[in-house]
Amino acid sequence: MVLLNDERIAKIHCVDNKEKILSLKQRHKNILIDETRNQISSKSDLFCYARESIIKKLIEATNFLPNGYQFLIKEAYRPLSRQKKSFEEAFNYYKIQYPLKKDDEIYKVTCEYVAPVKVAGHPTGGAIDITLLKDGIEVDMGTKFNDVPIAPENLTYLYSDYIIDTAKVNRTILIDCMKKIGFANYPTEWWHWSYGDCYWAFLNNCDAIYSATDESEIYKLNT
Repeated sequence: MVLLNDERIAKIHCVDNKEKILSLKQRHKNILIDETRNQISSKSDLFCYARESIIKKLIEATNFLPNGYQFLIKEAYRPLSRQKKSFEEAFNYYKIQYPLKKDDEIYKVTCEYVAPVKVAGHPTGGAIDITLLKDGIEVDMGTKFNDVPIAPENLTYLYSDYIIDTAKVNRTILIDCMKKIGFANYPTEWWHWSYGDCYWAFLNNCDAIYSATDESEIYKLNT
């Protein structure tokens, strides 16, 4: 399993294609937004914004949803400042949890939960945190969104063997939809999928097409 602290990902070449970052709201009846924001730390009003191709691909993915299912977006774009703060908070948390580990070991553990700023997908507008609804209710995915991966069960890992069968079925639905449209999953988080960022580029042996974008630039382009 390749984590985001892998030096090969940091070396991925990126030329941003300058694609627009737009709101995901009201794009399709089966793409809903969790506007409570009670499970994310970002306070940005742009939390549900994504690159134009991401939106188009998600609309395409709705064609593969079983009857009664919908996508629920938890978070898409995340400002760089929030990404940096989230990484620092997670690093300090794990340092307390594992007092005998060295800083480089803590760094690796932190990368299982929060991406380092240099290679983070959310600030590019190319990553989304997504789950499923069935008949308007969030389905069982084996863990809550944004839960912390804890060994040995590692329940948040996409292919954890320790989740119940119902959750495995629901994850399979999400996996099928997202892979058919070319998204890549970050394997420690069943909810995190990306396209065009450094991690996606590494898995596809190509250049990244989205780089981190400052929040002010997005506001400028959408006013």
